[in-house]
Amino acid sequence: MPHHSAQPSSLRLLILLVCWFAGFSHGHAQDSLDRKYVTPSLVADTAAIAPGKPFTVGVRLRMEPGWHVYWEFSGDSGAPPTINWELPDGFKAGPVQWPLPSAHMDEGDMLTYVYENDVLLMFEITPPASLPPGELTLKGHLRWLVCEKICVPGQGDVELKLASGEAAPANAELFAQWRAQLPKTTGAPFQVKWDRSKASEFSLRIEGLPKEFKAEFFPLPLKGAKPAHPKSSDVADDGGRTITFPIEEGAAPNLAWRGVLATAKGSAPREGWLIEASSGADAPASVQTSAPATNTAKSGTGLLAILWSAFLGGLILNLMPCVLPVIALKIFGFVQQAGEEPRRVFRLGLAFVGGVFAFFLGLATLITVLRANGVGLNWGFQFQNATILAALIALVFVFGLNLLGVFEIALSGGTASTLSQLSSREGYSGAFLHGMFTTLLGTSCTAPFLGAVLGLAFVAPTHVVFMIFAAIAAGMSLPYFLLTANPAWMRFLPKPGAWMERLKQLMGFIMLGVVVWLLGVLGQSRGVDALIAVSSFLLVLGVACWIYGAFGGRIVSWLAIVIVVGAGYLVFLDGKLSAAKKPVAGSEPATKDGIAWQPWSAARVAEAAKQGQPVFIDFTADWCLNCKYNEKFVLETEPVRAALKKKNVLTLKADWTNGDPEITAVLKKIGRAGVPVYVIHPPGNADPILLPEILTQTALLAELDRLKN
Repeated sequence: MPHHSAQPSSLRLLILLVCWFAGFSHGHAQDSLDRKYVTPSLVADTAAIAPGKPFTVGVRLRMEPGWHVYWEFSGDSGAPPTINWELPDGFKAGPVQWPLPSAHMDEGDMLTYVYENDVLLMFEITPPASLPPGELTLKGHLRWLVCEKICVPGQGDVELKLASGEAAPANAELFAQWRAQLPKTTGAPFQVKWDRSKASEFSLRIEGLPKEFKAEFFPLPLKGAKPAHPKSSDVADDGGRTITFPIEEGAAPNLAWRGVLATAKGSAPREGWLIEASSGADAPASVQTSAPATNTAKSGTGLLAILWSAFLGGLILNLMPCVLPVIALKIFGFVQQAGEEPRRVFRLGLAFVGGVFAFFLGLATLITVLRANGVGLNWGFQFQNATILAALIALVFVFGLNLLGVFEIALSGGTASTLSQLSSREGYSGAFLHGMFTTLLGTSCTAPFLGAVLGLAFVAPTHVVFMIFAAIAAGMSLPYFLLTANPAWMRFLPKPGAWMERLKQLMGFIMLGVVVWLLGVLGQSRGVDALIAVSSFLLVLGVACWIYGAFGGRIVSWLAIVIVVGAGYLVFLDGKLSAAKKPVAGSEPATKDGIAWQPWSAARVAEAAKQGQPVFIDFTADWCLNCKYNEKFVLETEPVRAALKKKNVLTLKADWTNGDPEITAVLKKIGRAGVPVYVIHPPGNADPILLPEILTQTALLAELDRLKN
C-alpha cells in the first residue's frame, strides 16, 4: 500500500464489492436436489376447536423409502426436526411429544436414532377461553434433516384450518396408532437398576423382563455429555440383561442420566417408558419428565487442557503456509509503524488483535446458530462452497491490486494537505480488517494441537465453543500483541525507506500467487467452466479497480464501476457456479514409482479389514496447503513408498475438497473437523492409529514398521 491512510477506505471498497458480489447467491437447501424427500402435513384430533379445551395436533412427516429423519437425540450425527408456530392470538403450543425411534447404523459405524417412512410428532394446543366465530388457522414453519446415503436439509410450511365450535373427534385411528408409540411416564412392569459409579460409562440392569422380550435404551444425554454406542450382555434364563453405554464426552460419575427404554416381543408393537436415574444414590427407575439437567460435573482440568491445546494451536497457526503470505503484510505494517508514537502503535496492534478475535467469535456464533437449525459447519467450510470461494478469490485479488498500486484512495487538495501526516499510517479499521483477513485465509489449515480441539468445538456446548475459539484467537494474536506492546523490539526491523515501495509491490505479487492457488482449488473442485467464469470476472473486477485508481471516487467513476462489475457478474458468473459440474472423482494411478492411491470409501476399508490388509487413509483437500506439503515432502518419498509396499498397505485418498458428507461423518467420528488427517487401520480388529496433522517421515515410518508383514 502506498499510503496507510488509504488502506481502511480501500478495504471498505474491497469489502463492498465482495459483499455485493456474494449477495447474488441464492437457493433452498431442500431444492438442491430435484426431488422432495419429505412431505409434511398438519392434522388434528378434533374437527372443531372448543374454547379453553386443549386438543392435539400432529406434524406428519412422510419420507421416501430408505430416507429418515431424526429423534430428539440424533446420536452420532444428524439433527431433529424443529417447528416455529404461528398460532392465533391466545393459543399456546406445548412441547413436542416424540414417539419411539429406531436405532440406525450407517456406514462408517455411525449410530443414529431415527424415524423411517412415516412419523407423527404431536403437540398439545391450548386455545383461549373465548374464540371468535368462523375458521381459525394454525401455521408452522418446519426445518428438518433427511438422510439416506447423503443428507439433505429441508424446510416447509404446514397449515390447518379448524372452525370454532363444539369439539368433535377426528383422525382417531391415526392418533391412537402414534399415541401408543409415546413413552409412558408410569412405572415399568420390571426393575431397572442403574450403575453410574464409573466416570467412563453407565449401565442399566434390567430384571423381571421375560427372556423372549427384546429391550433397547435410547439415551437423552445431559447437556455437555454424549454416550457412545451401547453394549448389551447376553440375556440370562430369568430374562435379566445389562445395557452399558461408554461415555464419549462429559464423563463424570453419578450423572443423572435419563432416556427411553423400549421393549417388544417378536413382531408385536413396542412399548416404551421414560426412565431417569436419581441424582443421588442409585434406585429403581423414576418416572420424572423434567427437562435434562445441565452437566455441572464436567472436568475443569479436562476443559483447561482443551483450552491450552487451542491456545497452542492458534499460536502455531501463524507458521502454517496458508497464513505466512498474509503475515508478511503485517510485518510490512510493523516496519511502517516503527517510527511512530508507541501508544498509537499499541492501539493499532490491539485493533489487529480485535480483528482476529472478531473473526473467531463470529465463526463460533455462526456454528451455534446453524447447529441450532440443523445445519453443521466444519473447519475450512468457505473453501468448499463455490460462491464463497469465488468471493474470497475476488477479495484477495482486489487486495493484491491495491498493493501493486493499481488504485488507492485519492483525496482533494485541502483534505490531503490536512491529512498529509497520516499518509503513511495504517488506520484502526484497516488493522482490524487486516486481522480478520489473516484469519480468513488461515482457516484452510489445521495446526498441531488444533485437530482434536476443532473436532470438539464443532459439537461442544455453546459456551465451550466460544471458549475454544477465543483461546485459538488468543494464541494466534499473541505475537502481534507482544510486538506492538513492546515497540522497542521493532528496532530490530529494517529502517523505513524507498525499499518499502518495492517490498509492498512484491507483497502484491504474493497476493496474486494466493489468487492462482485459490483458482486452482476452484478448478479442481468445480471444473474448467467455473475456473474460466471466475477468471473472466476477475479481469472485469481489475478494470473496475483501475477506473477507481485512474479517475478517483467521483460519481461518474462510481457509476462506471457499478456498471462494469454488474455487467461482468451477469455475463460471466450469474448461474455459472451453481451449474458448473464437479469433476468426477476417480482412482489416482501411481506415477512412476509413486503411490497407487484409490478413492476412499467405507466399503473399501471394510473389505480390507476382512482380508487382513492394513489401510492408510489420507484425508485431504485441494485447498489445504498443509496437505500438499505433507504429500510432497513426506508421503511421496522413497522410504515411505517402500514401507507401504513392503507392508502391502492399501492407500486410500479421502478427498474433502467439496465437503463430502460421508467423509465429514467419518472425521466427526474420529474427533476431527478439518484436514489434514492421517489414519492407519492395522490388520484385524485393532484400533485405528491417528497420526499428527504435521506429518513427519520418522513418525509415519515408525507406525508402518509396527504393522505385521
